[in-house]
Amino acid sequence: MMLTDAPVRSVTLWCGRRVRTGSTHSAILAAVAILAALHSIAAQAAEKPDPPYNVLFILADQYRADCIGAAGNPRIRTPNLDRLAREGMRFTHAYAAQPVCSPNRASIITGLYPHSAGVQENNVPLPKTSRTMSEMLEPAGYDCGYFGKWHLGRRDAFKTFPVYPNDGRGDNHYFGKGDARRYGVDVITEDAIRFIRQKRTTPFYVYVSYYPPHPPFSVPNEYVEPYKDIADRDMRIYYAMCTKVDEKVGELLKTIGDMGIADRTLVVFTSDHGHNFELRWNRHHKRLCYDTSSRIPLLMRLPGVIPAGRDTGALISSVDLTPTILSLLGRPVPSGLQGQDLSALARGTTDRGRDYVFIENIPFTDAPAKGEERCVFDGRWKLILSTQRPPELYDLADDPKEVHNRWAEMKGSSVVRTLLDRLAAWAGGTRDDLAPRLTKRASAQVHGAEKPEE
Repeated sequence: MMLTDAPVRSVTLWCGRRVRTGSTHSAILAAVAILAALHSIAAQAAEKPDPPYNVLFILADQYRADCIGAAGNPRIRTPNLDRLAREGMRFTHAYAAQPVCSPNRASIITGLYPHSAGVQENNVPLPKTSRTMSEMLEPAGYDCGYFGKWHLGRRDAFKTFPVYPNDGRGDNHYFGKGDARRYGVDVITEDAIRFIRQKRTTPFYVYVSYYPPHPPFSVPNEYVEPYKDIADRDMRIYYAMCTKVDEKVGELLKTIGDMGIADRTLVVFTSDHGHNFELRWNRHHKRLCYDTSSRIPLLMRLPGVIPAGRDTGALISSVDLTPTILSLLGRPVPSGLQGQDLSALARGTTDRGRDYVFIENIPFTDAPAKGEERCVFDGRWKLILSTQRPPELYDLADDPKEVHNRWAEMKGSSVVRTLLDRLAAWAGGTRDDLAPRLTKRASAQVHGAEKPEE
């Protein structure tokens, strides 16, 4: 018997109506009605937009890029950052726009280079003309809160902005006295979690800024115990402070997980600059264009958007964070930002990041002539030009510790000419008045130099 000849006694529609028929024709009509009802439901669901993504941005001060287990450091204990790397993307070649606190914090939060943001030195207030990402998100209905060390003066950039002792630095990282004395990151994390747990009908952008592992080297003793075999006291406590920060990251991740919003929350972990244990001509642990100071950790997680467990060696700068995050949130990127929107890199749809990273630097803080530097890096060759020192050129492919200056032998090469051209073009695009003077002086040395074999 053919299927089309089969009698149909009755059909119950999705809406509950019962059609009595003995004909195939009526059954087909009933089926069409069912399909129409299902299509209507699907259309209504499609019209209802997904809720906006939240943002949990975590900044640790002076945190080295290699002090994460997932970065290949077998000694450090960072299980929560390792988890964040497994569940998101790790950017192995992220760089500070300027490797010192206030200037790079300004770049992170504005998408402008330090000289354009108006903050080229510590303790310089962020001008009101430099618009922050919170001020870009609040008009879209975001509830914005900042918790921890600020170091940028003006306090009107966030709607929720608690004041902490010594601008979030406290006394040797501790808040309070006597029985009320507590390690600062514990207090900051509790406040941030309380903010996240608030009942709200709008998305949140919460910025959690930890002072550790920035010196002074101080942390509860139980965190130092696992590192007691490390001979250098400063490194021992520095590692312990990293582990303490990692513990707080875990508490933040657990909060959004328990609330069921982890899949709608973009999590970012980074630092304002690294820490140079290997002191050279500069007596400071930062303020260097070398990787130990200028390269920063960067982890991003957004389930379903950012691929899990992926490392990328593509170049990215802290100045790119504001436009990239805005784009990941589906928000428009304002014109005038100097960072690049690298959301396609974060989404895994391309392997390409920046072609060049540009770094500003003021090396000295305790010398009569501080000097200034500009640096350009193409992923292999790094050129550093200084007002006080001879040019430096390093091949990080063969010399990752940047100890063999190749300038003398390579100054006539196409590599150097390209780097000088790129730095000059960057200066023109960002209105930096120092780089042209430095490139002109370096070019004078290049002029007439024989091109070495490459």
